[in-house]
Amino acid sequence: MAPSSLLFSSTMIAGTLITLSSSNWLYLWMGMELNLLSFIPLMSSSSNLQETEASVKYFITQAIGSGLMLTAGVMSINPIVFNKMEYIIMIMFISSMMIKLGMTPYHQWLPHVMSCIPWKMCIILATWQKIGPMVMLMMIMPNNMSSLIMLLAVSSAMVGGLGGMNQSQLRSLLAYSSIGHMGWMLMTTQCSTNIFVTYFTVYIIITCSIMGLLMKSNMMKSKINSLMINNTSMFIMMMLIMFSLGGLPPLLGFFPKWMIINSLSIQNMMLTAMMLITGSLMNLFYYFNMAFNFMLTTPQQPTITGNKWYNIVVTTMATCSPLVLFF
Repeated sequence: MAPSSLLFSSTMIAGTLITLSSSNWLYLWMGMELNLLSFIPLMSSSSNLQETEASVKYFITQAIGSGLMLTAGVMSINPIVFNKMEYIIMIMFISSMMIKLGMTPYHQWLPHVMSCIPWKMCIILATWQKIGPMVMLMMIMPNNMSSLIMLLAVSSAMVGGLGGMNQSQLRSLLAYSSIGHMGWMLMTTQCSTNIFVTYFTVYIIITCSIMGLLMKSNMMKSKINSLMINNTSMFIMMMLIMFSLGGLPPLLGFFPKWMIINSLSIQNMMLTAMMLITGSLMNLFYYFNMAFNFMLTTPQQPTITGNKWYNIVVTTMATCSPLVLFF
């Protein structure tokens, strides 16, 4: 790793840690900005024009979200203004976090950015970069905004399912999958912190597993079908991880969703639970559709790297039963 990459990686991690350890919104904002300004150079470290374009798109989008959040924070300082405009200020704050997370209705930038950056940056963008905004939502979410939160969560889950059906590019498809999972995670703000931590942990494990395998296999486009011919066991591992990401029982990805559904049913939010399940079923549909296409299409020859123990460990972590989750 180059010294500059090591420096920016360290400050990126430090920015997220500042966000996690802060109780004041200004320090939370500063931590996220440090994280952002460290991640941008990592995205644009190569001379590839597509990656540079993606980093500019990402920077502009995040800058808009940061500006909106800072405006809402400054308005909340004055108690008179806050009492008169509390609802508007909270909508501004929630919108800023939706922009940063790439959630509906501000999701359009995420598939475009992820389709233009390498797998290593995709892993960071889909996992580490989600920590700060989600933690802020958990910490500052008011109780009187539950209807708006449910609407945003359900719409993100539905858009994540519908948007992925028209994708043939793997990274764009996984971006829509991430949008759907963000909807489920947003819904955990109405459940409990423990469910949020559990869901986010499982999401990170599965996402890192599938993108790590794709990176090891040098897969840049939707050519996973070639793995079935060259490495059948790895093809099966890939499909299992994808089904786990979609929440197919009894794989690992199903159990956090089951916990959310159980919590919502206790609160008599059955309609919300059914709409979230519908979005998840659409995710599973395009994963199954992808699997059948891979098996029926004439493959090309990718470059397979890595060793079998890496593949076995990754698949076990991403697909194993609730023993890993609860014990």
